[in-house]
Amino acid sequence: MESSEDEMEVDETDWKQHLTDSHLTCRVSGPSLSKRLTLAHRVILHFDLDCFYAQVEMIRNPALRDVPLGIQQKYIVVTCNYVARQQGVTKLMSVTDAKQKCPQLVLVKGEDLTHYRETSYQVTELLLSFCPLVERLGFDENFVDITEIIQKRLPCTPASSFKGYVYSTSTEAAEIKASFHPELALGSHVAAELREAIRDRLGLTSCAGVATSKLLAKLVSGTFKPNQQTTLLPENVDDIMGSLGGLRKIPGVGHQTAKRLQALGLVSVSDLQLFPLTALIIELGSPCAAHLKNLSLGVDDSPVNPTGAPQSLSDEDSFKKMSRVKEVMDKIQQLLGSLVERMRKDGRQPQTFRLSVRKYSASNKWCSRESRQCPIPNHVGHKLTSASGDDASAQLLSLAMKLFSKMVDTAAPFHLTLINVCFSNLQTRAPAASIRGSITSFFAPSACPQSPRQSPVAHSNIDSSTSVNGAEDRLCSLGVSPLSPENAGKSPIGRDVASPQAGPTQSTSSVPADASRPVTASRSSTCSSGRDADITATHRLPPNVDPQVFSQLPANLQTELIREWEQRGPVLKIPILSRKPGRQAKEKKGTQRRSQANSLLDYFKPA
Repeated sequence: MESSEDEMEVDETDWKQHLTDSHLTCRVSGPSLSKRLTLAHRVILHFDLDCFYAQVEMIRNPALRDVPLGIQQKYIVVTCNYVARQQGVTKLMSVTDAKQKCPQLVLVKGEDLTHYRETSYQVTELLLSFCPLVERLGFDENFVDITEIIQKRLPCTPASSFKGYVYSTSTEAAEIKASFHPELALGSHVAAELREAIRDRLGLTSCAGVATSKLLAKLVSGTFKPNQQTTLLPENVDDIMGSLGGLRKIPGVGHQTAKRLQALGLVSVSDLQLFPLTALIIELGSPCAAHLKNLSLGVDDSPVNPTGAPQSLSDEDSFKKMSRVKEVMDKIQQLLGSLVERMRKDGRQPQTFRLSVRKYSASNKWCSRESRQCPIPNHVGHKLTSASGDDASAQLLSLAMKLFSKMVDTAAPFHLTLINVCFSNLQTRAPAASIRGSITSFFAPSACPQSPRQSPVAHSNIDSSTSVNGAEDRLCSLGVSPLSPENAGKSPIGRDVASPQAGPTQSTSSVPADASRPVTASRSSTCSSGRDADITATHRLPPNVDPQVFSQLPANLQTELIREWEQRGPVLKIPILSRKPGRQAKEKKGTQRRSQANSLLDYFKPA
């Protein structure tokens, strides 16, 4: 069963990130008047696609529209259409129980999420074509901030009524209240337009919530289902919060948080609302206490953050029991195979690899995940986005097993029910020629024919198809470390480290005393005009550059490096020998940091 960070079911951590970005101020102290006015005039929409997986399958096979349909992952019905729900089938019901409830139930395997993922992004892209402020929340949910659209439309096309339902308000009263809440009234019309566009263009029905915050829009969107929408007015916030019942009904309160609150005797939302803030701070700390208090009161000023491309991709699979190392290796290899293929299509390069497992626990079946992560060596990261993905999978498997050994004692019996592999911190690789200082830019083909007087390196068989790895191999032939500028000096993250070094260890041997002697670099080229130009300059090399290695570089590369060293000037001064040893050591350490930051010099340290 595949997943990605922004595709998994929303949990406590996700909502903490969504709702605490702007440091909520508890209603006990009260926000400023100007802030209240600003928040009161926001219009936030929350879209939730109806039985999403089932809808996708019904679009792919229209014959399934009028029959009870369930989407099966392993031995669970993860969702079902409304025909099946009318016959007693529910989400997350076991296949055995679902078949007993509805013998006519048609089951479709839903472990391959490819079609669902593609359709999900089509919905997000459609919403983005209407408004730039769209935030994904899982496969089937999106937030949209239409405040600016409303402010532009309102003077020209005010709405005299609400589209859809108004929470806890009769139709007659809603007509009257439209004049008191013109922004929300017009927002309900925009929500209807977007739902209609999703249905007409993609064939999907959805529910929508219209409110002044993300929290309230999400809470109210599911009031009427399916294919409906509901608006929540500010005067009805207390009503909807009071109707929630258990604390787990509040988005952002997960299993662990609910347990801590239950230890304080807090079971319902009203319990949390009435509980003294000072006592809550003692137990949970000030930020968390204020955050939870605000949620219980329906206060949320977090912005809609445009999601953009996902920052992580992951695949996972769940099972009843896995207790052998060989089974773990086979499963990780299988997951890596599909994930590497997705990574290649994505085109970005991941910087971090994470492995997660879920150990069986009779008392806590769903919330016992454990994770370890580490940086991805740069040469492996390059392979992930190239044709050598299979080789990268083998190296990542070794990396994963090292992480696995940190979480599971393989010498003792173990019982796993889930494995997840994840690539995160995805970074776009810009064209090498556009990045000043990128090593690959120095190996680009010249627009002019090469002169026979160039150095031997210039005659290397390098053409426009040369890869980064090929360039690094040629550097290695000169005794130069291929450690990438991006990863130079990076240390593993925290204590979750089990990766090989990103490149060969740099030599720390001392530089000969004559390393700073003058060196003459000449370049001769023949341009399209037929004019020859010789550039000759005398410069002192920095102390950490091997003159022999430098002399074997192409002449144009020598000139480029000399120009860069001239610009840096004071950074590369040789420490005065008469200074105190302690101070000299500090200066040397500082120089190393600057060298790592500039990165280019790292390629030319003496072997």
